[in-house]
Amino acid sequence: MAETTILIPAYQPNKHMVDLVKELAGLGMSHILIVDDGSDESTHAYFFQAEMYGATILHHDRNLGKGAAIKTGIRAAKAMYPSDPGVVTADADGQHLPSDIQRIALAIEHHPDHLILGVRRFSGEEVPWKSRYGNRITAAFFRLSTGMKVSDTQTGLRGIPRSLYDLALSTEGDRYEYEMHFLEDAVKAAPLFQLSISTVYEDNNRGSHFRPVRDSIRVYSRPLRFVTSSLSCSVLDLLLFWILLQFLPPESAAAITVATVVARIASSVLNFTLNQFWCFKSREKVARSSIRYIILMLIQMSMSAGLVTLLTTILPAAVAAKIIVDVILSVFSYYVQKHWVFKRKETSHGSIHQTAGAAI
Repeated sequence: MAETTILIPAYQPNKHMVDLVKELAGLGMSHILIVDDGSDESTHAYFFQAEMYGATILHHDRNLGKGAAIKTGIRAAKAMYPSDPGVVTADADGQHLPSDIQRIALAIEHHPDHLILGVRRFSGEEVPWKSRYGNRITAAFFRLSTGMKVSDTQTGLRGIPRSLYDLALSTEGDRYEYEMHFLEDAVKAAPLFQLSISTVYEDNNRGSHFRPVRDSIRVYSRPLRFVTSSLSCSVLDLLLFWILLQFLPPESAAAITVATVVARIASSVLNFTLNQFWCFKSREKVARSSIRYIILMLIQMSMSAGLVTLLTTILPAAVAAKIIVDVILSVFSYYVQKHWVFKRKETSHGSIHQTAGAAI
């Protein structure tokens, strides 16, 4: 009989994971997959107890990250439960109530073509400040990047339909950045349904393994790489422009034109290379993506010239007008490069093994 698979990525879990599996089993859920993401021996008893309550345990031989654990679970669900309409990802630390997990599971069964998000409220005093403000920042970036409003971009309680399995398995990232990257890609591939859930933070969320600085950099890795690439190429552009002027006839319009064109071509080649292979990690053919990149650059230059000219009728300083226009166009450029010029690259994973849950 088909039912929604429950997928729980777990690293260094505690009794909350066991209690969760026990309650889910009590609600009649039997397709429960837990991915042990390289936890140490001190946690083996918890995995054993979860197995006794009916969960199937998949083991990574080392810690690969939450994104890798979700991919491992989806691969297993795809093979073990081919008739299930999808999976529900839930955290192992007690943040998600069994009743809410069940509601997301039922939502997938009724809306098998939708991506389901269990969204929390962040207005209560019990919400840790890093979660409150972290979600506001990611929600603002998400809306800027995709044009869609999502009230809880950081939720780990998600219903992923079978139609999105291949996308989920090919999404960039193996750690916390994976969930944001998948969400950005998935909302373009399937309708979105947001379901309100309870906001639970056990012991001020101390059970979370999220590292605010390092993992935030991972979450924002795409735009940070894009900004780094853009700044690096701007520096190269200016540096080459200055160097070339040292060897060309001074105070010459032709010299300035030559220096400008050569510097811009060199910086554009570097920018394309960085964005293709580092920023967006594209699997698109270079010839095809380079043509799209050139088209985008021509459009962007035309828009820049027109908008700067228009803005100088309002602002007295042309430099200020150019800065404003370039900042706006950089957002436009990021969006177009992300969704049109470049595509994603599949990632590889370490070895896994599994143990089947016991019936009780």
